[in-house]
Amino acid sequence: MSLKLDHLSVSYGHEPLVSQLNIQVKSGEFIGLIGPNGAGKTCVLKTIAGLLKPHKGTASITGRNIHSLPARQRAKHIAYLAQNRHMAWSLSVRELVSLGRAPFRSSLGRFSADDELAIDAALHTAHCYDLQNRKFDKLSGGEQMRVHLARALAVNAPLLLADEPTTALDPYFQISILKALRASALSGKTVIASLHDLTLAKQFCTRIWVLHEGKLILDETPETAFNPDMLARVFDIRSTDHGWEIL
Repeated sequence: MSLKLDHLSVSYGHEPLVSQLNIQVKSGEFIGLIGPNGAGKTCVLKTIAGLLKPHKGTASITGRNIHSLPARQRAKHIAYLAQNRHMAWSLSVRELVSLGRAPFRSSLGRFSADDELAIDAALHTAHCYDLQNRKFDKLSGGEQMRVHLARALAVNAPLLLADEPTTALDPYFQISILKALRASALSGKTVIASLHDLTLAKQFCTRIWVLHEGKLILDETPETAFNPDMLARVFDIRSTDHGWEIL
């Protein structure tokens, strides 16, 4: 699987949100998308997911324009974990996670044995197998977050997009979920996740995209990306022996 953003620009009305993204991604990468609030991270992920149409340029997956793919075909190739995950449906956890297999369901509406295996694997990976018979709307925020991730993992798509996947999780599950995303990348998938925790991004990602004011200003390894100039310019912070410090 290859992903290419070619002169990609997205606008809201006449207001540019992101501009001139030129990026190529190959299979097996775990990309951390970082930047301050309003930098355009969610906009980039939604555009790659096919939910926003670019004002200029293209986003393509394995040579095919994402925005020209039929919705069902796109849903098989791209799994998207949105930032806004509020749902009031009184579904069981397993029923909700099974929605990730909807693009693969037979014409009779049945799940195959492979579908059930994918659902089980996703529940285990997201640490919510023991929640599968509970009602989703009765879970805590952190538990709901893990269930939504399981739904995205159940797709088993070659490209997984996650918008702030560690939100509302305690440290144990933050680390567990990022380990799961890194394992997905190591298995050959491409993972792009927007992250606010710079320490976790540096620890788990293989590549860092830094967005600032709608522009990609850095595309480097974690070792190179988290340099003093970038931290000062983008976040107004510096790294010290005791952690991050405001300038």
